[in-house]
Amino acid sequence: MARGRQTNDELVRERPAWIIPVLALLGVLTFSGVFLYYYFGPTPAELLGLDPRASSGTGKIEVIVADQRFVIPENYTRYPTQRAGGRMAGIDLHALLPGLQPYAQELQESFADNSARSDAIYISLAQRQAALSSSRRLKDVYSKYLESAEPEEGPEGLQLFRFRNDTGYADQDLLVGKDAEERILLLLCDRRTATIDSPNCFRTLLLGPRLELTYRFKRHHLGKWREIDKSVMSLIDRFAAIESMDDLQGPILD
Repeated sequence: MARGRQTNDELVRERPAWIIPVLALLGVLTFSGVFLYYYFGPTPAELLGLDPRASSGTGKIEVIVADQRFVIPENYTRYPTQRAGGRMAGIDLHALLPGLQPYAQELQESFADNSARSDAIYISLAQRQAALSSSRRLKDVYSKYLESAEPEEGPEGLQLFRFRNDTGYADQDLLVGKDAEERILLLLCDRRTATIDSPNCFRTLLLGPRLELTYRFKRHHLGKWREIDKSVMSLIDRFAAIESMDDLQGPILD
């Protein structure tokens, strides 16, 4: 019986005094780590390279979009995941007006600026399975939502069409003209409103049967649309030109 009682007594053991403080400290450290990561740590999109992150690198990246080959300096690209090169559904670029200067560390503030007078311009090349030409979009889409088929005089030789207020384009204007190649040019421009204090202008056009180019800039620069359009087209032509294949990033798919 004594031995039995001794065995039962051995089952009751005193916890060390330091266990509770250590557990409390571990809880505080865990909570602090989660708090700091939530507010200051990278997001899942950042870890996967899906958030914009500028690069000052000057290496060349070879990409193929809609069977068109482009060789693009890294400091024009916006997303880390697109810097791997190879065949892609699209690639996103950025630069600064007026000369389409690529990113550099000392230009960080200008690239991050989203004010109404920002000099940043955003360019994308994308593959589209059922893309519409500018003339088709004007005839088959936009014309249905205009206030009038008769245009007003717009800036720098453009024709201005206003959309009806009961449409999804109510806060935008349509400006129509011709570019340097005599192709129809459509610019969708945001109006400055109570909810839009930094309006943009967009142009979308087809460069091939499935290759679509889109760029956007602040409406503040609309008076220089000719120079902007010519610069963008020249830049894309330069990227599409045959270049030396030395020191390229990404796989060569030939």
